[in-house]
Amino acid sequence: MSPAPLDRPPVVAGEEGQPRRKRVRFSAEVMFIVSVVFCVALSIIYLSRYSAIRALLQKEEEMTQRLQELERENRRLKENLDLLSTPAGIERLARERLGLVKPEEVVIYPIPATGPEGVMGMGEPAGLPAAPRSP
Repeated sequence: MSPAPLDRPPVVAGEEGQPRRKRVRFSAEVMFIVSVVFCVALSIIYLSRYSAIRALLQKEEEMTQRLQELERENRRLKENLDLLSTPAGIERLARERLGLVKPEEVVIYPIPATGPEGVMGMGEPAGLPAAPRSP
């Protein structure tokens, strides 16, 4: 009899005389180890997915807060635009930011109190070096 090829499983004769493949039985210890390895692998996959989901939920919360802030800012800017689009708003802006005045108005600039006396006009003018004082 010639040896059986290596790629075929061993053949055992069945009740009817037909060849039947031999069953491979695993011991309880091997099945337990395979089950534990499978559960550990499944747990690792679950935990990695869970952490990714948590990170995405946190990112979504941050983006939602940012969106709400931007919507509030947008509403504020629209209200400001509505106020500044009127002639009175333009005039107020020109007076406050640009320091413009109407031709018939006189501008009075306050002189800040400087010097040891603390009385306006009694100290040195703002922006000029102090003159030497005699003792």
